[in-house]
Amino acid sequence: MELCTTNIQCLGIKDSAHKKKIFNSSSNTKVLEFQVRYENPENDEDKPPSEPIIFQTTQSAINKLITEIYNVNLPLSNFSIGSSSALSDISLLCQCISSTPKIQKSLAFVNFIETENNLCKSSTFLYEFIKDSNISGVLTKTKNKNKRTKKERLCAIKYNRILYYFSNNDKKCKGLKFLDDCKVLGKSFNTFQLSFGSNETYLFTTPTTEECEKWVSTINSCIEHIQKSTFQVSGQVQGTLVRGRNLAIKDIGGLSDPFAIIKAERQQYKSHTIYKTLNPTYNENFHFDISKHNSYLYLFLWDEDKFKTDFMGEIIVPLSALPANQEVQLWLPLAPRNSKDKVSGDLLLKLRYFYAPDTLEVSPNAIYGNSLESLKNRPNVCKNSVPIILYQFIEFFEKHGLNEEGIFRICGNSIEIKSIKSQIDQNFESVIFNAPSVHAFAGAFKLFFRELPEPLFTFAQYDNFINLSKQKNFEIQAVIDIMKTFPQSHIATLKLILPFFKKISDNINTNLMGNYNLSIVFGPALLRPQVEDNTNLMEMIVVNEITKFIFDNSQQILKSL
Repeated sequence: MELCTTNIQCLGIKDSAHKKKIFNSSSNTKVLEFQVRYENPENDEDKPPSEPIIFQTTQSAINKLITEIYNVNLPLSNFSIGSSSALSDISLLCQCISSTPKIQKSLAFVNFIETENNLCKSSTFLYEFIKDSNISGVLTKTKNKNKRTKKERLCAIKYNRILYYFSNNDKKCKGLKFLDDCKVLGKSFNTFQLSFGSNETYLFTTPTTEECEKWVSTINSCIEHIQKSTFQVSGQVQGTLVRGRNLAIKDIGGLSDPFAIIKAERQQYKSHTIYKTLNPTYNENFHFDISKHNSYLYLFLWDEDKFKTDFMGEIIVPLSALPANQEVQLWLPLAPRNSKDKVSGDLLLKLRYFYAPDTLEVSPNAIYGNSLESLKNRPNVCKNSVPIILYQFIEFFEKHGLNEEGIFRICGNSIEIKSIKSQIDQNFESVIFNAPSVHAFAGAFKLFFRELPEPLFTFAQYDNFINLSKQKNFEIQAVIDIMKTFPQSHIATLKLILPFFKKISDNINTNLMGNYNLSIVFGPALLRPQVEDNTNLMEMIVVNEITKFIFDNSQQILKSL
């Protein structure tokens, strides 16, 4: 249904209220408040939105709109909000737009309404976002005692786990820090010092000594809360990536091509790319199995380009902060990795996390959760140094999965997957493979590699693979040389699964699972560091690329192993 604008009206000139409320700003920033009403074209039975759109915008945004409206005689060529005739001037412009369908249907006007409305919502959102934080306030932040990094920021601790900081000027998120590895190094009068990891320290200055005491007390309480959240669970997080707004411009045309990679516990999901927009709508569902209550859900937004993807921001959600078994809807700010990243905007997520405490330890007699090297010494469960169950999985998939659309990408039933895992651990020879449950068995197959205590491509070679990827044109022989260092059981397993993955990708026309999709599904399980941190997480695209390279060249690699 095509909506036709019948009325755009300026409600008045106001101060930028939310900026004052959040930042205690003393500046007298003026904004224009507009109301836009829509009506249906004649004889259209569908009903239009009943509520008008109300938003605030600036003088510069109005003048930008004026310059982008072509081939129409406008009542003014430049607008000044400080002029004595400002209200009458803007009223004339609104009357012109409301009476000119050509303007109403123009891309310039449509983008103006969408962008300014979203910006207004983002400003309101920031106030709502920090309102229920553990603590918030304007602090002076200095990194590693470097005076050049001294900045005044609005800081807020959310979810007992993450310290956010925002710019005082444009309200954009300028970064975040995990409190998991945070330590209070000291405090004095109205300053306190924090360390994050082994190489980052920050000095914070508060307006008063009392506020300093409050911040340190809150941080210590959060650290204590984190320690209590560290326990094993049997759980799952289900989510929907709904949409984004006001994203950063990454392309020459003033737009971007954003896609998201979402990750939790060695599992990841890649969204579709939404082309040429700063306000994408996805409505894509995902879910991950969770074994640690203190896990995070990571979302990384990227701009798709022909030669190189551009980083557009990250969102991190501690699962322990979500209410159990309740769906929550969250607008969350995109954060940069460092001061050089150009990041802006927010994303809307729907999340539901349910779990039960799980105190079971891995049994030495189990198959899941034990290393390939330990399994190869059990002749009753291995053949040629490879777990027999992997042969059974692959035989089943070759009969029932090669042409199954989304095999390994579509999620199986989590209860059924856990049941299959339990049966395999108790007596793998008694497992009955049935075709209707092919996605559940695919989930159990993926779970085997996720739960390996030593990944197939080994911890020892993780850095070598990452460093290799930094070379402009690395040779396949360099990959082979690395893989030759793998333990014998790992090489034997590769000789089984790589030809199978080739059969899957050869059937891409029916199963839609080429090496690119396979690398997204299996990459985080096959190649991962021994200790995962935020730096490693940013290497996930590299991990996918390396895995795809190995899948693409599997035949030549196998000849040399």
